[in-house]
Amino acid sequence: MEITYSGVVEASNQVKTTANTIKTQLDELNTKVKAVVATWDGETQRAFHDRHSGWDVKVNHMHETLLTISTKLMEATEGYRANDLAQSRRFHG
Repeated sequence: MEITYSGVVEASNQVKTTANTIKTQLDELNTKVKAVVATWDGETQRAFHDRHSGWDVKVNHMHETLLTISTKLMEATEGYRANDLAQSRRFHG
């Protein structure tokens, strides 16, 4: 397996883009579901809200986790680049 600086940067960007896309889609879905649930009443609505509690927290946590992964990948590229430069200096005497 070959790991390149540009490959890690691309992976970081893909994770970040995907995280934001998923978050947007889940937020849009949640908005649509809440609009339908608002037309309900009684036990059905209460049961939904009981089951749905914590949705926002869980979605935000997943989003933050994916963004952290993206950040850590970018940080890894800094270490990779520093190591590459250090190794190249060996050839310059």
